[in-house]
Amino acid sequence: MAEFKIAAAQIASVRGDITGNIRAHAAAIEAAAKRAVSVLVFPELSLIGYEPDLAAELAIAATDERLAPLAALALRHRMDVVVGAALRNGARKPALGAILFAADGSTHTYSKMHLGSSEVAYFAPGGAPLSFATCGQTIGIAICADASEPSHPQAYAAAGSTVYAASVFLNAEWFATDSPRLAEYASRFRMLVVMANHAASVGSFVSVGRSAVWSPNGTRLAEAAGTENCLVTASRVREAWHGELIPV
Repeated sequence: MAEFKIAAAQIASVRGDITGNIRAHAAAIEAAAKRAVSVLVFPELSLIGYEPDLAAELAIAATDERLAPLAALALRHRMDVVVGAALRNGARKPALGAILFAADGSTHTYSKMHLGSSEVAYFAPGGAPLSFATCGQTIGIAICADASEPSHPQAYAAAGSTVYAASVFLNAEWFATDSPRLAEYASRFRMLVVMANHAASVGSFVSVGRSAVWSPNGTRLAEAAGTENCLVTASRVREAWHGELIPV
């Protein structure tokens, strides 16, 4: 039996279709539950697609009733679920955020601390990290360009995080720089690193897919071949890490 299993949910998010995207998230959670996943991480802005121009219009609160099915699934399956959203924050520009539906029924939010240069026009930066513990592991949440600053994973590692979970949107150009950087962080900070990217794009930008997980020594445990819908998992079993690619 796996002591701990985390998965990157590589799914396709349709531009601006929150209702349809919630259904896709629910299906992925059910698929992950069948594989005894402890923590499921969705891509950046997974509820609306990576569509910064829609952020103000489609910003959502973590308590929005449309999200209740996702919270219920997380509780039912005792799974911590991290989804990507534009978050209402009371400011003129929303946060580029993540919502954590925890296995105990609680809900938490994280706002991207380091925005990409093109994102500044649409989002306000966050100011505080978010980590949580489960199954003997502590997971630090990151969103894409957060990882452009080494101080971001370093702060999590210094605070005791054993996993760096990054929700991303990467096209081919960004993947070429970000994927090697995340692999390097795994070995430098001795953390498992999870990268959850979008599957085949149904919107304005073209994802490269290739979600991946790296062990704390920097070894790639598993990676999606391209933009297929899949779960990319890392399991901790008897002190060893194992990776698996699961089509969904």
